[in-house]
Amino acid sequence: MNMEKKNRKMIKKDIFEGSIKEQLRASAQDRLYRFMMADGMIRGAVVKSTRMVNEMRANHQLGGVETLVLGQAYIAAALLTANLKGRDRVSINIQCSGPLKGLDVESNVFGEVRGYLKNPVFSSEINQDTTSVSSFFGAGFLTLTKYLEEARTPYSGQVVLEYGSIAEDLANYFVTSEQTPTAFNLSVHFNDRGDVIGAGGLFLQAMPGVDENVLADAQDMLRNIPSLGDAFADTVEPEAIVKEHFHSLMPVFMGNHRVEFFCRCTEETMRGHLGSLPQADLAEIIENGPFPVELRCHNCNTVYSFTKSDIENMKR
Repeated sequence: MNMEKKNRKMIKKDIFEGSIKEQLRASAQDRLYRFMMADGMIRGAVVKSTRMVNEMRANHQLGGVETLVLGQAYIAAALLTANLKGRDRVSINIQCSGPLKGLDVESNVFGEVRGYLKNPVFSSEINQDTTSVSSFFGAGFLTLTKYLEEARTPYSGQVVLEYGSIAEDLANYFVTSEQTPTAFNLSVHFNDRGDVIGAGGLFLQAMPGVDENVLADAQDMLRNIPSLGDAFADTVEPEAIVKEHFHSLMPVFMGNHRVEFFCRCTEETMRGHLGSLPQADLAEIIENGPFPVELRCHNCNTVYSFTKSDIENMKR
């Protein structure tokens, strides 16, 4: 019994009503495809992530507006895994003055994405007549941090939020902080009932020495792509979208990998957080409770419970 508890990990809400077939089918469809085009002058990635966004929404118990914003951040983080290797990971942090307050999302080379909104019910604080997503953000900063396996310390860059759009502010980050022209298309598509039926994104990045005319053409093509979420809801394949809309630049696909809402939190990690409390605090918990003591992982919203006996065993 204790060994089973000790090994508990992230718990995903079941959005497939127990259907293993549907779960496997949705999992197989959520993938990122890397490509090069224009004779190697531009690299890019396209990702379909409908299951990832739906599982994120279910675990964090989000409304539609919250799902749109955090879903776009998840898609952006998934796209950034295209340039990772080894055991690299990357995080996107937004701090802002608007009702959103900010968000933290991170992804790794395995295509695992996790993260949270700092105000998961911010839609209750906005004017219902508001249609501008930028008003959710207000003033603030976007920080991108790369944890590279070969680097001794993380690399971090920051830009002021100028657009109140994750896609545009991320593009601005790459131009400003890394001098690399980059463009993003992030899309979450809802049906009339407010269900997410399609989600995904695409990004393009200029390689050194790119022809400015070619880059401008690619950016125009990206702007003219219809809603990716809508296309994925209609079962259009990611590779087909790239081939159709960038055919004149002759895209060549380099590989693909899964993307998934996944958090590596464990009960043992949470036990360690509790055990690191001062002995006086542990004694007070043992005396006054209440039990069970619950710790919640903010990245995936999984709750870990600890009994009085668990806490007593933590005292040194």
